[in-house]
Amino acid sequence: MPKFEVETDDKGEFVGQLPTELDAILTKLKSASHGEGFGKGAQKAAEEAKAQIAAAIQQEKAKLEAMAPLEREKWQGIDEQNKALKSQLENTLSESRKQMTSAAEAHALELTRKAEALAKRNQKIQSLVVSTLRSLAAQAGARDESLGELEVILQHRIGFDDDMEPYVKGEDGNPAKTTAGNPLGIDVFVKQYLDNHPHHRKPAPGRGGDARGGASLRANVPASLDSARSRVENGDRSADAINELFLAGRKTA
Repeated sequence: MPKFEVETDDKGEFVGQLPTELDAILTKLKSASHGEGFGKGAQKAAEEAKAQIAAAIQQEKAKLEAMAPLEREKWQGIDEQNKALKSQLENTLSESRKQMTSAAEAHALELTRKAEALAKRNQKIQSLVVSTLRSLAAQAGARDESLGELEVILQHRIGFDDDMEPYVKGEDGNPAKTTAGNPLGIDVFVKQYLDNHPHHRKPAPGRGGDARGGASLRANVPASLDSARSRVENGDRSADAINELFLAGRKTA
């Protein structure tokens, strides 16, 4: 077995160059010792870090637990506000619907009132026109007993425009015109009708019943009541057709 002699100083440190074999042995011992120490240091550091992390987690957990009631109260407050806003919105919508319904009903009532007033006005105007026809017929010489019949006949030839202004209708339903192209006046229409149907006029003085040779003058007297009635039932609503039916009825009476 080899033997080595080494020299140390007062501090115990080696002096000079160590033999190669001895230097290798010392180096190996240092490395093993260092590795063991380093391993223990790393393990300790890991344990300390783990302990710090656990402490931090516990601390944060404690903070969250302490804040939980506050957060719960906060969200409860928000929920209550949402419920209050929802209730307020529902009340507003309900009130709005009531107001809209009330306004619609009031508008409908107003329209109904105006329509009824307009209908009454139109009826009054029509009644006045019929009275005017009767008066014009009397002024034009119509017999008293023919006035009621003339009202019925003549009013079928009277129309009304959008402003309820009366006008004489032609056979086609359009406003009647004179030969000059002007609107035919109601007074002129009544006179013309009596001129074309003289049996409705009062007899001239001294001429009994406005007849010649004891016979009554009746223009356009139908052959029978049935034919006159058939004419009207088939759609002829002209003044002549109505007059013919009236005369036929009087003839058979």
